Amino acid sequence: MSIGLRAAFAAFTLTLAATPATAAEWKHELAPYVWGSAMEGTVGIGTVTAESEMSFSDILDDLEFGFMGMYRASRDRYSITVDAIYMGLGVTEKGPGGALKADIDVDQIGLETDFGYALNERFTLFGGLRYVSLDADLRVTGPLGNELTASEGQDWVDPVVGAIYSWPFADEWTLNLRGDIGGFGVGSDFAWQGMATLRWQFSPRTALGMAYRYLDMDYEDGKGSNRFKYDMATSGPAMGVIFTF
Repeated sequence: MSIGLRAAFAAFTLTLAATPATAAEWKHELAPYVWGSAMEGTVGIGTVTAESEMSFSDILDDLEFGFMGMYRASRDRYSITVDAIYMGLGVTEKGPGGALKADIDVDQIGLETDFGYALNERFTLFGGLRYVSLDADLRVTGPLGNELTASEGQDWVDPVVGAIYSWPFADEWTLNLRGDIGGFGVGSDFAWQGMATLRWQFSPRTALGMAYRYLDMDYEDGKGSNRFKYDMATSGPAMGVIFTF
């Protein structure tokens, strides 16, 4: 097991262990989501590098779904959040005149644990760790049919800090805005994320969440034939059900 995976697993274990005996005083939320994502950026393995740009309108033609699940426990001003995502992203790009074609497939797993403190009813600060695992496959085809192929897997852990702003603008409606930054050269060079979620609380224990999420990561490791570069932004709408217990 890699150092990054051990660190993420330890953080997740500490999260579970942090639930006190007075569990009745805690509020718990579980939210499974699906995420339709687009991608834009650069993937490089060794000497093979490919650019990708798939706009939101391209999702209708080349959509690949991801999965996002969130668990949150809160008590008074304190909260613990575990966020797990899986994204299977694939796109085919062509150069000018179609002379070059690049097929990019990326499978990404993310596990994040955050510890939050509410300054007031609307504003929460948080910090945590985000574990990322990537498997990337590249195939670049030239005008004469010659191909360059490369595959690589990497994993790392990023420290993350951020804030959440909640605006309950109607009896059953709340707008949540989240932003965070991370990496700082510890894992990735830099990473940032923004997410807006519209929540409709249609029953005391069940809500519908509609979100838009943007995640940008810039990671590079190694040189020459051992080089791995992942400078990619993934974005798109998400929707799921939030269960409170």
